[in-house]
Amino acid sequence: MDLPLRVAPEVRLRSSASGLRAALGEGTDGVDARAEEGRRAPARLADLEHRARTAQDAGDVQALRDVEEALTSLHLENHPLRRRPDPPGQTALPAKERAMLQRKALRSAQPKISVFKRAARAKTRAVAETEADHFVRTLDVAHAVIAQHRAAAVDDRWNALSGHDRSAVIAELEAVFAAEEPCCTCVDAGWNGGTSRAFVTVVARFPGLDLVAERGPGASSSGRGMLHPRTQAERNALYLSAIASFGLTTVRRVISVAVTADDVHLLVVRAAGDGKRLEPVYVGTITREDVTLRPVMADPVPLLLAAATRPVRFDGPAHDLVALDPDPVVDAVVRACADALEDHELDGLLEGATD
Repeated sequence: MDLPLRVAPEVRLRSSASGLRAALGEGTDGVDARAEEGRRAPARLADLEHRARTAQDAGDVQALRDVEEALTSLHLENHPLRRRPDPPGQTALPAKERAMLQRKALRSAQPKISVFKRAARAKTRAVAETEADHFVRTLDVAHAVIAQHRAAAVDDRWNALSGHDRSAVIAELEAVFAAEEPCCTCVDAGWNGGTSRAFVTVVARFPGLDLVAERGPGASSSGRGMLHPRTQAERNALYLSAIASFGLTTVRRVISVAVTADDVHLLVVRAAGDGKRLEPVYVGTITREDVTLRPVMADPVPLLLAAATRPVRFDGPAHDLVALDPDPVVDAVVRACADALEDHELDGLLEGATD
């Protein structure tokens, strides 16, 4: 199967404290603002990773059981389908404010005439009242125009998203990822010319095998909770389940936002053993049909493996998950991600040197 995996030409990958982000070129106003707003929310996978390591260090049996259950059940979370938003309603000028503005306009429009010239005062007052009423009516028109402009902006944004416009899809997904799962980033979106199916390409950064403890929760002969040593095969199986659960929930999140997307190209990378490189461990294409037609409680591992477009590699009798075979298409995307991380580290060093 040919995999159109790439980083879109107008997308620049950059790194932040929360993870990789896809920055779009000009013509995508509001993307950075929405993403910056989302970054204030806590990171999901990062939180679970921190909880897992804390429980391992403390030998907390119950905490370790809870976090491992959470890691392997991420795919059970609900991701409601994005709906066409209601246009913002037109806000009428409050009666009290309207009366105050009318009084101010009346005072400014009415010239100072002696109180003894009653006829002139009555005439100028009538003119001033007309001008004040016109001023307030103008405000009403301005409010209506602003409301219409906002409604048109909402419609344009929705039409671009539902039409699978590349910039709109990437922008919306980046805002969602920044708020809910910063370790993911959308690097491309578009239409497959051969199949006429809309696609989205997502890169997800997953922790290494040390996410899974060498000792797991169990019980003693007396029924008291305690940690038992795990075999390497047991660790690998749990690690694969966590990746599969995370991969499936990522795809579900994508198709809930990119409402026209048919296929999600998913690339999962992790830090290599030396901690200095990124290595790809999974690349596949999961379709909307795969996700929506599968039983909710089904094991996500078979789905993930069946959707792989490059064979997932296991090594040894314990089935250690290892990096994929070299592939120029996959390596190009991984290299772009690695370069973004290196640029971030260099930026940090330069900032420190200038302080």
